[in-house]
Amino acid sequence: MLWLGFSVSLLAWCLLSLGMEKHYAQAFAGRYDLRRARLWRGLGWALHVAAFAGFAAWKGWEFGPVFWAVVLMLSALAWSLCLTLWPKVSAKLAVIVLLSGVASAVLLG
Repeated sequence: MLWLGFSVSLLAWCLLSLGMEKHYAQAFAGRYDLRRARLWRGLGWALHVAAFAGFAAWKGWEFGPVFWAVVLMLSALAWSLCLTLWPKVSAKLAVIVLLSGVASAVLLG
C-alpha cells in the first residue's frame, strides 16, 4: 500500500506540473491547451485527495495523515528531481511508477 500511495502521489504531482505551461513545453512539443491543463490540474488534486483517503483507510486517522504527509514530501522531491534531470521522459516515468504500484498492490493483496 505504501508503494501504491507513493505512485499515486507521484502521478498527482506529474499532472499538476503538466497543467503549467512551462512544464508542458518541457515535456511535450505542441500547443498548450488551457482546458486540458485545467483537467490535468483537477485530476492531480483529486489524486492527492485519493491518496489521503487511502492512507486514512489503511492506517486510520491516527497515522494515516502522517504517512500521507511523508509520502507527499518524498514524491514531491522525486518528481522535482525527475523534472530537473529528465524533463522529456518524466511523464512516461510517472505512468510507469503508477503501473508498478498497481501491480504490486494486486500481487501483494
